[in-house]
Amino acid sequence: MPTISWDPSMTTGVDSIDDQHKQLIAWLNDLLTAMSQGRGRTEVQKVLDDLGGYAVSHFGHEEECMAKYNCPVAAQNIDAHKQFVETFKSFKQEFDRTGATAHLVVRVENELLRWLTSHIKRTDTQLLACVH
Repeated sequence: MPTISWDPSMTTGVDSIDDQHKQLIAWLNDLLTAMSQGRGRTEVQKVLDDLGGYAVSHFGHEEECMAKYNCPVAAQNIDAHKQFVETFKSFKQEFDRTGATAHLVVRVENELLRWLTSHIKRTDTQLLACVH
């Protein structure tokens, strides 16, 4: 199963954001592993809850930093975060209805891995030039 790793191309120039990205990536990888191994519903539910709550907290911090440093993609970043939250909610609702089906595992893997890596590398990293 594919996983993602934080690498220097994801640097934002704000250590707290980079640390939060590392935690989000770790939890997403944990979620994918738990779902693909058919672990207990409560374990998958815990990872979903942790990932969802942390993402919202992280997004708020990141948005504050982008505003503070007048990052030109701040508004685009807010929109992307809203889209992520909606996508994540739909996955959580599907999990609540059906459990960790093969279909849901594939959707989570494709959508969240793609979104997280492309968002960090294309949007969040634009903060680096604003910080320095």
